[in-house]
Amino acid sequence: MKRSLMKKLFSVTLTGVVAFGLIACGNNAEEAPAEESSRTESAEEPGSEAEEPASEEAEGGEEVTLEWQQWWAVEAPEGYVQNMVDKYYEETGVRVELLSAPFADTKTQIVSGVSTGTVADIVSVDGSWVYDFADQGVLTNMSTLMDSIGFDKSLPASTWDVNGSTYAVPVLNFAYPMFANQDILDECGVTELPKTWSDFEEVCQKIVDKGYYPYALNLDTSSPSGIQNVYMGFAWASDIKMKNEDGNFDVVNNPELKEYAEWIKSLNDKGYIYPGMSSLTETDMTSKFSSGNICFIINSAAAITAWRADAPDLNLTAAPIPVKDDFTGESGMCVANWSLGITENSEHKEEAMKFIEWLLNADDGGVCADLAVTQTAFPNSTLAKPDYSNGDPVFQDVYAMYQSGYPYNEFTGMKEANTIMTDYIDELVTYMDGDTDVDTFMSNLQETLDEVYGK
Repeated sequence: MKRSLMKKLFSVTLTGVVAFGLIACGNNAEEAPAEESSRTESAEEPGSEAEEPASEEAEGGEEVTLEWQQWWAVEAPEGYVQNMVDKYYEETGVRVELLSAPFADTKTQIVSGVSTGTVADIVSVDGSWVYDFADQGVLTNMSTLMDSIGFDKSLPASTWDVNGSTYAVPVLNFAYPMFANQDILDECGVTELPKTWSDFEEVCQKIVDKGYYPYALNLDTSSPSGIQNVYMGFAWASDIKMKNEDGNFDVVNNPELKEYAEWIKSLNDKGYIYPGMSSLTETDMTSKFSSGNICFIINSAAAITAWRADAPDLNLTAAPIPVKDDFTGESGMCVANWSLGITENSEHKEEAMKFIEWLLNADDGGVCADLAVTQTAFPNSTLAKPDYSNGDPVFQDVYAMYQSGYPYNEFTGMKEANTIMTDYIDELVTYMDGDTDVDTFMSNLQETLDEVYGK
């Protein structure tokens, strides 16, 4: 079942230098129809009530203004990101104009801006976009910029590299643990969270007996992130990966991945997975969980803040993802992050690189640390020392889980990542529905990977 996929010229290496207590990014919401970017500006001119800072001027004497296409201002508390860039203006005289859109629209806005020649100087990027954006010339080589401004390369705990050069720098990192509705568990007589696959099945049966759905897979292809955050996130907890020891994608000769697929299908066959997985979006899944229809889901730790605001009666528990019965190793935890790149079309590349450096470095990492605490995330600045002592107790549990394992995401920096994730979902749903067998599922997935990476 061959697919016509565009071959790429670059080889990808992902710099996984992640420091203790840090994880690597991005909030993966559903794709939606593109909307116009909203240009968010403060009500008053930055610095209007104080002495005007010495402005950094571009060639020709004009004040430098950087445009930043992002979803951060949409997901952060109102005014938070604007106040952050206002602080930068006060300190440097460089304005940063926010072009704000939901995550689901941001990629479309960037692509549209490239085609019309109006793309922003700085862009927030997802890990699944980086390789293709670098290959297509959308993002500039940040390694060169770092050298030109004397950027301290020890500041970021990790970077996203293509062909040995940095094309994006994570600022915040988000963990994807399992969450549980404690009220459902109590009603079902579950006194201990499941630790293994067998435990999980036993708990699932008790939940079904009480009329609830135990678990959900969001496999809607409009935003295929469910395949990494949820499906493979469960596998990575047992150190089950798509890559072999040589670092090549090999699923057809992977007995552990095959066993995992068969086990997940068995959960579905027993009625343990919420129906309609092929059309279930992340938003739908999260909503059904918070309304008490589903007991377990895998989601970003950042969702804790939204649940506390939108579902204050939800009795929330963070649960380690159950592992294979005979597994004794270290568990991987799916991670996503908020990362920044600089566009090749920008006329102010060095100024843009200085802004990214400031985000990681300002106040000895305090700006990055405060952003991390605000967003229920972990900073990617090696200087940052966030104080989570007053944070949500459930987040404290997530942090402890993260520290006991390691951050992982095989899709970050992957070539044609969205295409591969979409094909993965198509093949998985066909298998889960019983329309094909597991060997055909694995063979078709391998064919997609081989077309992209060559064989």
